[in-house]
Amino acid sequence: MRRLLVALLFLLPTAAMAEVSGSALVMDGDTVTVQGQDISLYGIHAPSIVQSCGMDEDVWQCGWDAANRLETIIGSSTVTCTDIVENEDGKLVGRCSAEGIDLAGAMIDEGLAVADPDTGADYQERAMAASDAKIGMWRSAFVDPVTWAEIGGCGCSARKKSMMETAALLKAQRQAAEAETEEELTN
Repeated sequence: MRRLLVALLFLLPTAAMAEVSGSALVMDGDTVTVQGQDISLYGIHAPSIVQSCGMDEDVWQCGWDAANRLETIIGSSTVTCTDIVENEDGKLVGRCSAEGIDLAGAMIDEGLAVADPDTGADYQERAMAASDAKIGMWRSAFVDPVTWAEIGGCGCSARKKSMMETAALLKAQRQAAEAETEEELTN
């Protein structure tokens, strides 16, 4: 019995973490980095940062827009991710919020993410509302983000590098805006 308890103690940290909290870097529309941990938002899929949506003359960078919108929603808030688990692909997935705002739900509401068919039941109704309102990705044709990744979306190391550069750029922009606001308040 004692050996079993010891074995479980070694397994638990890799199976789940209770909570991670801190400033966040946005990697794309459904992934944040908090305390050095890349965490995917539970229950949704957003377009890859390099994914486009629309057709013909109405092509737009929905992946970039999703990442920017998530960055705006978070702003300078502390992000708290709970119920963190490692999925079958070895990625961390959790429920993340900023100042009480459910980040996955906000991205669904903005039409910049779709509900995961397996884990996103909480978001199905909200996704339908975004679809009916034709906002975000729903305003034009798009390939489901999971399908896009499976059929040829960039899964290369260049994508990861681009995501890191984008996250750093977004953070620098946020810090510059905060410094400017602070300077205006002191003058």
